[in-house]
Amino acid sequence: MLNILQAIGSIGTFIMAILYLVSVMVQIRQIKISFIPFLAFDQIIIEQTDRLKLKNITESDTDYVNTAFKLQNLGGGTAKNIDIKVYLDEDEDENKVLQEKHINILPSNKFYLMPINKKAFEEFEDTIKNNGYTTNMYINIKYFSQISKKQNSITYRVNIEEFVNLDDKDLYEMTFDTFNS
Repeated sequence: MLNILQAIGSIGTFIMAILYLVSVMVQIRQIKISFIPFLAFDQIIIEQTDRLKLKNITESDTDYVNTAFKLQNLGGGTAKNIDIKVYLDEDEDENKVLQEKHINILPSNKFYLMPINKKAFEEFEDTIKNNGYTTNMYINIKYFSQISKKQNSITYRVNIEEFVNLDDKDLYEMTFDTFNS
């Protein structure tokens, strides 16, 4: 009888050890996930006067912010070797690339102001003139994280939507929809 109780106790101890191992593995996975960066853009309002003016909502109104996207690292980890490509049409054809940027490192809760060139502003103006909300502009971001050794890639499609306001201003909001990521 004593041998049966010892065997049951040993099996119970083995089962508890397995459950403890599974619990530790889940906690390690949760910790790893908290160090994965996620790159996204700030909310941007476009004001149309005699020329277009971009305004990143969380920044003060200065000249250099009016011609730039604010790329933020919203995740918990550091993004490294970030390659940004802004292009027209889905193909990512070399002839349709508007601009390319390389950022060495972007820590969590930090941002990078990505300047926008004249061709991008022309695309925004054409979209607004044609009363369209979907531009032909795509932004592809490729980066590495400090935990994952593989390259992450995300593509956004730039859309422009009318921004309702009580003033007599022509305001639009720029949105970034995930596209084939």
